[in-house]
Amino acid sequence: MHRLIVLILTCLISLPAHADMDQARQAYVEGRWQDAAAHAQLAGGADGYAFAAGAILAQLMVEPLHPERPELARRAVQLAEHAHRLDDEHAEARLRLAGALGYRGRFMNGMRAYVGRIPQRGKRLLETLVEENPNDPWAVGMLGAWHLEVARRGGNRGMRALGASVDAGIGFYTNAIALDPHNPAPRYFFALALLALDDAAYYQQARQQLAVCVQMQPRDAFEAAVQSDARQLAELIDDRRAAAAWADARMRH
Repeated sequence: MHRLIVLILTCLISLPAHADMDQARQAYVEGRWQDAAAHAQLAGGADGYAFAAGAILAQLMVEPLHPERPELARRAVQLAEHAHRLDDEHAEARLRLAGALGYRGRFMNGMRAYVGRIPQRGKRLLETLVEENPNDPWAVGMLGAWHLEVARRGGNRGMRALGASVDAGIGFYTNAIALDPHNPAPRYFFALALLALDDAAYYQQARQQLAVCVQMQPRDAFEAAVQSDARQLAELIDDRRAAAAWADARMRH
């Protein structure tokens, strides 16, 4: 009887958490990022806090003109850090923490971020995730993004200091696209990162990825928002310099 009572109480306690996560997922699909984060945080646990961080990261990725982007980045770090403290082996918590650190570093002076070991920690998290699951397209793609962002911000000196390379970035992004070929997001962010390097050697590759991206069918609000940005970039793509300037501006914010 005692065991039955404990089981019933456990089920009753877990029901609200399941409901909150269902609401969080629905809000995410619809592009209500703050609602998604709030419901996921109410659900609690490493799952809930990691999902909440992911919702804020999605907002950062698709709302480049949001007036409070540095604050959103700080919040994403806090949520992901909490998920990571609850379970330091939780894959999504580590993935979201790496992404949040990337955005946090974007809004900091490069040297300050380096001294604070923000890019180093992000790289370590992503490399470990890719080693554990080389078929995770998000982890693989984010590691590619890490390499190309270091190349954009730090140039040759930054790449040497952090062990980054453009070739590695291209390789990881290419693998991520192969792992999830129907997702427009990695194609768009790959094209954006290549164009932001402002190097003619990568122009055609960026153009090809962008052309495929804008023809794809979005599966949720996040992918639809990504395609909206991709279409804006596609309008400039015939002018490499204009496209590179637009991409660089997006990567700086």
